[in-house]
Amino acid sequence: MKRKLICFLVIIHSLLFSCNSALAQKQNPTPSTKETVTRMSKQLGLNETQKSKVEEILNREKESVEAVFNEERKKLESIQQQTRLGLEEILTPEQMQKLEKHMRQKNKQPAAKNSK
Repeated sequence: MKRKLICFLVIIHSLLFSCNSALAQKQNPTPSTKETVTRMSKQLGLNETQKSKVEEILNREKESVEAVFNEERKKLESIQQQTRLGLEEILTPEQMQKLEKHMRQKNKQPAAKNSK
């Protein structure tokens, strides 16, 4: 039973650590607001007033989205910290060290392997 609990906690910790890493990294960076406005202008034939207003709207969206991601990142970090404290209560220092080493190695794997 204790072994199943440890395995479960390791899996949870792994998932949380992976989520945090994914949030921290942008594998496909989005185009800049100016690039988006330029593309939209060409596609839609925007006038200067429209370009300016579209840029303002996109900048507000970007700020709002970043705020949401930052809040979610904080929540994930809090969960990870709670998980770590729980694991530290039941694992020996040597076991924690092995777990941390395993997690670091797992997160160095290419994204394609982790997404399966």
